[in-house]
Amino acid sequence: MTAQLTGLRILVPRGGDAAVRAEDAIRTRGGVPVRVPLIATVPPVDPAAFDAAIAAWNAGEYEWLAVTSAAGAAAVAAAGASPGRIAAVGPATVAALAAGGLAATVRPVSEFTGTALGAALAAELGTASDTVPDQPTRILLALAEGAGTELERALQDAGHLVTRVTAYRTVPAPRDPARERTVATGHVDVILVTSGSVAREVAVRFLPLPAGVRLVAIGPPTARVLAELGLTPDLVAERHTVPGMLDALAAAHPHSFPPHHTGESA
Repeated sequence: MTAQLTGLRILVPRGGDAAVRAEDAIRTRGGVPVRVPLIATVPPVDPAAFDAAIAAWNAGEYEWLAVTSAAGAAAVAAAGASPGRIAAVGPATVAALAAGGLAATVRPVSEFTGTALGAALAAELGTASDTVPDQPTRILLALAEGAGTELERALQDAGHLVTRVTAYRTVPAPRDPARERTVATGHVDVILVTSGSVAREVAVRFLPLPAGVRLVAIGPPTARVLAELGLTPDLVAERHTVPGMLDALAAAHPHSFPPHHTGESA
């Protein structure tokens, strides 16, 4: 692939497999990834409740399982969820399910949000449900602690029985002053803001942002969190994935997003 992001140093705010995938995508486009984990995924406060919900899924107490993130997909797979009718929010979640031996039956076509997943699942239930007529479908939502209610409300408004369970928590990653100095000292051009949780950590750790550091939001919900924090994203991806963020950045680079760093990172 032709280099599209040559010279841009791009902060990757996660660790683990998600970071590796993002770094590979950045390098493929000619950019330089700078890994500074801002958030981490940990088990729920009450793992027994999550395990019980997955056991109920395996026992056939739910017709559908909905998962809204790659972390949620990994959690349900690790908990031993059986294959079945599973709705996934987007391609990264589909890939994480597949890595755990599970296949997604439904996913949104282009907008990878809880609202879009609710619409896609409601459409599927309206045309392909094999449940008893006039009986509400029982749906298990495996979500992050504190996740929004858009998906839940959309399905409840359609008359379905929805059970929400916390599959994981997103917490601040341990502080690493040496890595965080790469932002303060001007060795980062772009920060990928991949969630509201990342947005909040950007505000905690990096304000005031050095001149020239740009923010790319993965989608409108994350852009709204940035706005609540007094930050304006320079770009909002139309495709709500890391590759979509990089495509948006490539379209703007180099005229709107020239590299500004002056040396090697610490």
